[in-house]
Amino acid sequence: MTNAEKKKVIIVGAGDGGIILSHRIKKDFDVTLIDKSTMHYFQPWQLHIAFSGAKEKKIEKRKLIPRGAKFINKEVKKVDLANRKVVLDGEELSYDYLVVDTGSRGDYSKIPGHQELFNEFGDFHSNTEAAERLWSKVKSFSGGDAVIGISYPTYKCPPSPDEAAFLFEEYINKHKLKQKTKIMFITPFPRAYPAEQMNEIVEQTMKERNIEIFTFFDVESIDTKNRIINSIEGDKLHYDFAAIVPPHRGAGIVEGFSDDDGFVKTDKFKLNIGDYDDAYCMGDATNIPTSKSAVTAHLESKVIRDRLLGIDSRFNGRTHCPFEFGYRKATFVIGSYDDPVVKLKPSTFMYLMKMGMKYMAWQVIRNQMEWFLEPYFKMTDPKKLSKKNK
Repeated sequence: MTNAEKKKVIIVGAGDGGIILSHRIKKDFDVTLIDKSTMHYFQPWQLHIAFSGAKEKKIEKRKLIPRGAKFINKEVKKVDLANRKVVLDGEELSYDYLVVDTGSRGDYSKIPGHQELFNEFGDFHSNTEAAERLWSKVKSFSGGDAVIGISYPTYKCPPSPDEAAFLFEEYINKHKLKQKTKIMFITPFPRAYPAEQMNEIVEQTMKERNIEIFTFFDVESIDTKNRIINSIEGDKLHYDFAAIVPPHRGAGIVEGFSDDDGFVKTDKFKLNIGDYDDAYCMGDATNIPTSKSAVTAHLESKVIRDRLLGIDSRFNGRTHCPFEFGYRKATFVIGSYDDPVVKLKPSTFMYLMKMGMKYMAWQVIRNQMEWFLEPYFKMTDPKKLSKKNK
């Protein structure tokens, strides 16, 4: 079949999920990816840039996109589902099928003072430059009040704020600053980690490492002059060091189907946008109730591939997020819509698995690791793991 005979799929946003999907469907469809950035970053590595001075890991997107697929390096201004159009600067593109993979970004304007805090400290969620700025603050820290945590319930990579607290504690402990430092972890949720089973391990570990937990702490404003973080509930915390995950928002480009935070209104099982059977959304861009992570996008790409081919596949909400605890220990947050997160004790073996991802990342995105990942995801099905843990 020639490209002229193939149905045209436009993927808006060349993130992990979008690139993986392009490899899955390249033989059956005429594929075009559109992204305003030419570079692809291994985002989980930002934590290690921020707390251990690791070097960035990045690659040109064109090196990840399959041969035969088109890549347009432009920003999409609007998606018009009713007329099957993608609007760019100065042109419009039509499609047979659309997939939105525009991710999410930190919105520092939502909380007064957060932009100023970011300008000073950076963070581990935005980009390499921000993570390097935070590392400079970690290196120069000599003791005092350290506040790490979540400012708003919607954000990507659920374990990352807890990971940040654990990695920071490991750093100050190794540099003999523990007695001079008070670490405070803030969260708008009722527990240090949203999933109860994993929270049992997280809170126990935080208590063992003298990390004080402040739950139901919704950040209202940040007073950077007096170094005070204020909560909606009326609490105030002083900081000398701060690493606060910002509220996240979607691109807001899908006309009529973006919520107030810019995320796309997506069917949580079929991944269709609204009632459109020719438009899908995946990854961090959706508003579905599951983690915003690369593994989620990876698993969603299989569902979308099937549905494009006419197979009635459904997404089960599967999560599989690596979760580092410091001191060469890690676990994985594994669950689904129907299966609660499995309580898996951190281990060195799972730490090595997590760290191994930095070596396999580009192969995974090119869809070259399915021979390993498919049986691995089946082996780690949350139902099976729950039975083993009983």
